[in-house]
Amino acid sequence: MWWALWAAWIFVILGITVLPLENFVGHTHWDQVSWTPFFGHRLELYDIVGNMVMFIPFGYFLRRAATPRTRKRAWVLTLLLAAGVSTGLEFYQVFCHNRIPSTTDICSNFFGAIIGGLLSEST
Repeated sequence: MWWALWAAWIFVILGITVLPLENFVGHTHWDQVSWTPFFGHRLELYDIVGNMVMFIPFGYFLRRAATPRTRKRAWVLTLLLAAGVSTGLEFYQVFCHNRIPSTTDICSNFFGAIIGGLLSEST
């Protein structure tokens, strides 16, 4: 059940971050990238919190899907997948109008997945 919830949540994340597809233009906007995490004029608290909240279920469901035997490996998998998915989504946004790719978003997503993983240990 936990794997199915995690897979479903991936689709929720994709829907939130990728849609509307009309934003994708096929050429890069590297000048829009906010490279320094947690610094800059585009830094908004609601954006940081929103990204963290979006990835809490990601970490929670993935860690709950682990068996007691694979708990340690599940942490590594959670961290790698959170970093990979988040980086991939931000890279997609480099090709979009009206989206601002940011290393702050990657860090916020990563921290959200960690929080979700920690919450799974308390239940």
